[in-house]
Amino acid sequence: MVKIFLTIRNNWKKSLFGAGVITYGINYAINHYRMLQMMRAYCEEAVKYGDTPAIIGQPRKITVVLNPAANKRKAKKLFEKYCAPILYLSGAYVSIVETEREGHAREIIDKIDPNTSAVVIAGGDGTLSETLTGLMRSRGELCQVPVGVLPLGQTNTVAGAIFGQRKKQDIIEWMAEASMAVVKGNTKPIDSFRIEILKNEDSSINEGKPVYGIGKVEWGLRRELKRRSESFWYLGPFKKYASLVFPGTDLHTDPTAQYQSKGLISAKLRYTAPCKGCSSCCNQRPDLIKTLSITESSSSKSSKWWNILSLKNRRAAQHYPVPDNEIDYNSIVNEACSTVEEKVINTSDLCVTTASVDAESVDEDTPHILLKIGPRVKNQGEIILHGIKLFKEENSIVVDRLKAKQLEIRPISADVDLLNVKEHKKELKEDCLSIDNEDYEVRPIKVTLLPNSVKVFCP
Repeated sequence: MVKIFLTIRNNWKKSLFGAGVITYGINYAINHYRMLQMMRAYCEEAVKYGDTPAIIGQPRKITVVLNPAANKRKAKKLFEKYCAPILYLSGAYVSIVETEREGHAREIIDKIDPNTSAVVIAGGDGTLSETLTGLMRSRGELCQVPVGVLPLGQTNTVAGAIFGQRKKQDIIEWMAEASMAVVKGNTKPIDSFRIEILKNEDSSINEGKPVYGIGKVEWGLRRELKRRSESFWYLGPFKKYASLVFPGTDLHTDPTAQYQSKGLISAKLRYTAPCKGCSSCCNQRPDLIKTLSITESSSSKSSKWWNILSLKNRRAAQHYPVPDNEIDYNSIVNEACSTVEEKVINTSDLCVTTASVDAESVDEDTPHILLKIGPRVKNQGEIILHGIKLFKEENSIVVDRLKAKQLEIRPISADVDLLNVKEHKKELKEDCLSIDNEDYEVRPIKVTLLPNSVKVFCP
């Protein structure tokens, strides 16, 4: 023992290095063994579902929309290793469709098998938004096809809201749990939102096709810091702070901020208050619209030509008997539902989300979209201070909250770059906002809540 101790003391550098390598190897072996045991347990549970006869409501034909470029091109490998075995062992017919470019998910969703009983998105929030946009554009805003969310992207806000946020070391279990939720077939409805571009400041007419999302709409400091930190990937956990302090990435305010108390964003808001359902909004909400029964619809299709006219008349009238256990929203009067309020804001950050994703609003009964408004800033020091707070806790810089069922955001000064504004700079870059982590040019937009419009697989 004395000789061993003397050898270690005389070669303490090599001994220290060897001890570190051995410790790392032991920890890796333990974690790998736990991962194998966990995957074995999930696979054995999936086999039980595969051995049982198919039942009504359980998905047996699953289409997976896989984004191989997600999570720095690691998504495909992670899916094949931790998600695909569970889906295959469940006895379901799994069809995998890979996206090839940005926006491809919107196109390929129209070509999937119409008999598909479930659509699983293997990617991040951006892939989910693209797939959801394709589904709602082609099949209506009340999405009847259950949607599975596999957290394989860099940003997984929706998956975190459904299955709970996880630490980095628990990501594999997160993926396996999300895959197992698809196998079990338990679903719940969550809210989504529709975003439309408004033509000009004075018009409420929309242009182009709408975009749908579930997660967040971010504009300002929060979105810019995330985007800029990606260029400092080589700094590891310090990359987010580099976007605040490194030369060439300094964030400047509007040149008039010191004199007019303006922040980075100046916008005009028009919004209506949230509503559970009334005579004013029930015909505009897909989840409350009364439709014909299956038998009545099928008999109408097979009837004579003169009954087609009566079908149109019935659809126009839309007077159907309401069962005793359902609420007749046409008889509910809510004057505040159609009241439009206006507000001008000057802030450094805006974030729009739904009650289904926001942890503080998930238990509230009235569906709504939540607008989080950040503080106003006057100098670079305040931006750095708020940026550090934002990295620690996202809601730490929120100074005001606004709830609505429909919200219009109209930028007042679109000719000033939010960040990196210089006194003698002639050419300014286009400002952008992100919808579920996908960048779009800042334009006047209208955000409309679609309550209970998407069925997602849950634990």
